[in-house]
Amino acid sequence: MMKKMISVLLTAAFLAAMLIIPASAETIEFAGGSGTAEDPWQINTAEQLDLIHNDLTAHYVLTEDIDLSDYQNWDPIGAFQPLSDKPEEAEIPHPDFAFTGTFDGGGYKISNLTIDAPMSMGVGLFGCTAGTENGNAFVGNFTLENVNVTGFYLVGGAVGLQFMNSPVSNIKLVGENRLSGAQGIGGIVGTGFDLISDCSATADIIAIGDNGACGGLIAGGTTMSSIINCEAIGGSITAEGNADWGFGAISGAPWGAYELTDCKATDTVITVSGEGSRLVGGLFGFAGSYDLSAPAQISGCEADNITIIVSDTTNEVGGLVGAGKEMMEGNDVMSVFEISDCSVSGTITGGGEYVDAVVGDPASAVSVECDGGMIRK
Repeated sequence: MMKKMISVLLTAAFLAAMLIIPASAETIEFAGGSGTAEDPWQINTAEQLDLIHNDLTAHYVLTEDIDLSDYQNWDPIGAFQPLSDKPEEAEIPHPDFAFTGTFDGGGYKISNLTIDAPMSMGVGLFGCTAGTENGNAFVGNFTLENVNVTGFYLVGGAVGLQFMNSPVSNIKLVGENRLSGAQGIGGIVGTGFDLISDCSATADIIAIGDNGACGGLIAGGTTMSSIINCEAIGGSITAEGNADWGFGAISGAPWGAYELTDCKATDTVITVSGEGSRLVGGLFGFAGSYDLSAPAQISGCEADNITIIVSDTTNEVGGLVGAGKEMMEGNDVMSVFEISDCSVSGTITGGGEYVDAVVGDPASAVSVECDGGMIRK
């Protein structure tokens, strides 16, 4: 009888234990809100930040500092998937996979972001953002600290690919930050198609391999989108491959950007050491619009104590801007720009053809009003 009772008790205890849900499997909920623009989901833990993956269309607000140290390889929020197999849509993100909601950091900090995805496109805290017919996406108003991100293409600290109708604003990148990839590598945004404003960054940007391209502490490159009131503080850009192109402390490749205004870089070191590279500038690797009647405006910008070190076969190197750029390969339409109320100081070591204190190749510069200039060593 006693053995039977013990057996029953042990069986009951076992069943009760099976019904206990371990803490790791408990349902995680947001701190508050309902996900609407008027009442966004509230986030105060790393686990809640991770929940954004479950609904890429909602609205979110940060309410506490977040430490991502427990995430050894963060999965970017929103993924880049081409809209279709058509060649003309190969670089247009499918809205079903991109982050199309809004994320307001509320002035808080997200620290210790680590991503190791050397073969991936669209890498960052947010991998890909895009607006839709229902409204703009948005990411901004927070600080990133201690970022270590490796990707292949479209690599950024905050956003890998920032597509149309998804402005990025008021993001600070501080601490020890390292971002590496083949093309489109930026401290804040890898590649942008919309306004980037009021951002600052300290980072080491590394372009990997030959034909590396488009690196900058704020944005690797942009397409027809402006950069306003952004600052690069210290840090470095390093490209050791051959035939690399498009590097600058703010942005290496602001393709077709109409306005590059009130941007500043201080104490940044830019090293492009491979053979046959081009388009290196203290602030912008190249610049200019492709509307000849409306040149891009580069105004109120400063390159302060910038160090540029390039190989003797690196062409189009300038203290502020490397040069203009052809619209596309095989097309002889060149970009045009005007420079006003700017200043430059620092040094340029090395360089091949078209190296100058302010604009490496001035052919695309409609006018230049800039104090100072880099000293060529």
